[in-house]
Amino acid sequence: MRIIDSISRIGRERLSISAFFAVMGFVCAAWVSSIPDLKVMLQFNDAQLGRLLLSGPVGTATSYLFVGFLITRLGSCRTTFIGACGYVTASFLLSVGFAIKAPAVFWCATLAAMGAFGNLLNTSANTQGGLAELRAGHSIMSSFHAIWSVTNLAGMLFAQIVSYIALPVHFRIGCIAAVACVCVFAGRPGLIPSDARAGESASGKGGWRWPDRSLLYLGLMAMVFMGCEGSIYDWVGVFYKDALSAPPERVLWGSCAVMGAMTVGRFMTDGLINRYTATRIIHAYSLLVFTGLSIALSSPYTGLAGIGLHVVATMGYAVAGFGISGLVPIVYAKTARTKTMAPGAAVTVVSSLGFLGFFFAPPLIGSVSNRYGLSVALSIFAFLILLGLFMHPDRQDG
Repeated sequence: MRIIDSISRIGRERLSISAFFAVMGFVCAAWVSSIPDLKVMLQFNDAQLGRLLLSGPVGTATSYLFVGFLITRLGSCRTTFIGACGYVTASFLLSVGFAIKAPAVFWCATLAAMGAFGNLLNTSANTQGGLAELRAGHSIMSSFHAIWSVTNLAGMLFAQIVSYIALPVHFRIGCIAAVACVCVFAGRPGLIPSDARAGESASGKGGWRWPDRSLLYLGLMAMVFMGCEGSIYDWVGVFYKDALSAPPERVLWGSCAVMGAMTVGRFMTDGLINRYTATRIIHAYSLLVFTGLSIALSSPYTGLAGIGLHVVATMGYAVAGFGISGLVPIVYAKTARTKTMAPGAAVTVVSSLGFLGFFFAPPLIGSVSNRYGLSVALSIFAFLILLGLFMHPDRQDG
């Protein structure tokens, strides 16, 4: 009976934690699908849009002042709920902004709030995921990130359908945000309680300490991998609209291809790691991302036009999406196994650096794009992703 109860408890915890990864997926889809529309509404060029997107990293960087403190004082259960409430509220503000055609200052404030609360939610939810993995006794982290991909893809597909029938942008964002809100309150009861945060401060390792070199390296790789994701999510629609001259019904092809391939990849990654080791998988995936982005970003120079051009670019983005699917979960899984810092504190360091990359990459792309073109700008992370070839996550180095 105790075994059955334990299995039931672990199942409830996984469902609840998955609900908060779903919140992140839905809100990300609501925002990313609206970026091309925001650029048109504000009549911004790439550099201006890039500067506006910089508000996200500002909010993320500001959140460093309270994320670690809140998780330590309140536990990841409570901070997951707080972060999710703030993140969903920010997504509703996106809908309001489009409805009232808000000025740039409104968007700066809203994106800063998304950056701050998104970092809090991302760090807390991944800490919950790490605790659940330790309690389950086997690898399950990739499955949580797969839920993020599934819900992000669902949000993108919904946005694609809405674009076909020409409904207002604020309507689709509001609908997606409402679904995310339901996930928050449905998932709250089953989270690992804050009084279980002994697992977050693991056997005498509680309290803050400066991360060692291996943990900082994992944070750097998380920044690169999530920066690549951020550059794809935030700019793929603009790339199709501007560089590929795609009509409105094809603007989200690349986003949907990335999300679809990423979803498949994340459901396959655990099995592939068990068979081939995490080191081989992260090397292979890094090469896939480089290859896929090279195909997609070089497509405007192939001489193709129309639907043929869009199909080639979409195939490239699909390859890149499959490759990027397992990179971040592998980094988080390695972080949760560190022996030099408590799992909760370690995940806070790595996920915060990763989330900073996720928000910092898009404005960097905008600045470079305005001078050298969007294909050149997006190729930055196509090359940076090759740093994954130097990772060896199977090594027991701390």
